[in-house]
Amino acid sequence: MSVVESLVKLVEKYANNKKVSKIVVKVGKLSGIEPYFLKECFEVFKENTICSEAKMEIVEIEKKIFCEDCKKEFEIRGFDFRCPNCKSENTKLIAGNELYIEYIEIKE
Repeated sequence: MSVVESLVKLVEKYANNKKVSKIVVKVGKLSGIEPYFLKECFEVFKENTICSEAKMEIVEIEKKIFCEDCKKEFEIRGFDFRCPNCKSENTKLIAGNELYIEYIEIKE
């Protein structure tokens, strides 16, 4: 619930008291945020805010790693973070743990 509260406060800050019709949020699969619950909490929390009529669209971001050895990026499935190309464990996560507002649409 606190994540949704923070999202709505950010939207209110940048919408300049104008009604919001849509919020697009990007959620990484390793962010610890369950998209279904994020959307459900938003539906409850948005009442009596400038987001009261807004729809939330959630875009899930896949897990992506960068291999420091072969210098390639790969999208991964599951929780095997070894490089699928060279099998190195010298990798770093470059996508999949984020949560951010991609954009908002303001009612005219």
